[in-house]
Amino acid sequence: MLLNPLTFYAPQSLQEATKLYASLSEARILAGGTFLLNSLKLLKRKGLKTPQNIISLRKVEELKGVKFAGDSLSIGSITVINDLFNSAHLTDNLAILRTVCRNISTNPIRNMATIGGNLTSRYTWTELGAPLIALEAMLNFVGPNGEQEQISVEEFFKNGAKATKILSHVSIRRDKTATVSYYRVKKMSDVDVPLLGVCIKTNFIGDRFSKTRVCINNTITFAQRDSVLEEFLEKSEASKNIPQEALEHLNTAIYDNRSDDYKKAMFRVAIKRALADLIGRKK
Repeated sequence: MLLNPLTFYAPQSLQEATKLYASLSEARILAGGTFLLNSLKLLKRKGLKTPQNIISLRKVEELKGVKFAGDSLSIGSITVINDLFNSAHLTDNLAILRTVCRNISTNPIRNMATIGGNLTSRYTWTELGAPLIALEAMLNFVGPNGEQEQISVEEFFKNGAKATKILSHVSIRRDKTATVSYYRVKKMSDVDVPLLGVCIKTNFIGDRFSKTRVCINNTITFAQRDSVLEEFLEKSEASKNIPQEALEHLNTAIYDNRSDDYKKAMFRVAIKRALADLIGRKK
C-alpha cells in the first residue's frame, strides 16, 4: 500500500533533528519504523489524516550504541533491540534486559525495532515499560536549543507517554546488590505480543526484601507499580511460602482491568513464578 503524500527528512545530527522537530507541524519521528509505518498504513486504510512530515533518526549516529557513563548504562534511543541484547554490558541488575529483549517479537523485527520506539510509541502493550520501571531507568530528552530534560520511565508512563522533545538515551544505574526477575505471557501462539508481564526487583538484606519494586504490564494501561504487593513484600522474609501468600496482597484493580478469567489466572501464575525465581536466586 502506498502512503499518503508526506515530506521526509533525514537529519544527520541530533541538533538538526531537534530543530526540525520543533519547527515542523504534524511531524512524527521515524526510528526503526516497525510501529510508525504500520500506523501510517492503518490510518490511510481507515481514511484518516496522516502526518505531513516524517523525521528519520537513522543517520543520527550519536543516538546509537550501548555504553557506560560513570556507574550508569546509557542506551542510545535508536539502538536496535538486538544490539542491546548482544551488549557485553548486561550484567548484574542489567542482565534482565537480555531476557526482555529476547521476548520481543521475531529476530527480523529485533534487528529493526529500537529502544526509543518501544518506549515512546504510546502502545500500552510494548515490552520494555515494566522492566525499566523496575530498574529505575531514566529517559533523557533534548530540545531544539540543546536543553536537556530527564524523567523517570515511571513518571513518563504516568503522564501518558507523551514526548514533546526527542529522546536521546535511556540511563540505568548498575546495582550489583539487586536481584531482578521477569515473567511474561504472550497473547497468542502465532503472534508474539505480550498478554501480560511482571517484573520484580529487590535488594535482599539477609532473608528480607528491601527496596522492592513490583512492576506490572497489564497491556491495557501503561506499565505501573503494584504498591500493595510492594508493601507486603517489604514486611516479609523470603520464605518458600511467600509466592503463594503474595496473591492475597495485590492491587486487584491492576489485574482485573478488562481481564477475563484466563488472564487473571495467568497473572497469579506470573507473580508466583517471578517471586519463586527471585527467592531462588537470592544472593
